[in-house]
Amino acid sequence: MGEFRKTILPAIIGSTDEESLGIALVANQVFGGCPQDRTRAIAVYEANVEAVLNTVPAERLLVHKLGDGWAPLCAHLGVPVPDEPYPARNTTQEFRSALSLNEASSNR
Repeated sequence: MGEFRKTILPAIIGSTDEESLGIALVANQVFGGCPQDRTRAIAVYEANVEAVLNTVPAERLLVHKLGDGWAPLCAHLGVPVPDEPYPARNTTQEFRSALSLNEASSNR
């Protein structure tokens, strides 16, 4: 459960604004009102991945994984690899800070 709590889950669970994007869209529509149900969340994610893989033509789809860097992305787009490091944005710390999450809220 520890890794699961490093997602947007604490912000969603901690929100009291029923019209917020986190609750109205993510918690209620995507996860059927059960965002804290890890098994359900994984099943929803896997079903979405499967739907994308079955819908988008292979020649138009790039499954770009964290850490893949510029090469596969640029090859897919048919552009040269830039002479600069691949951006490293949205680290766990930056993400948690942007959502005003701290260690106390992640241990709920």
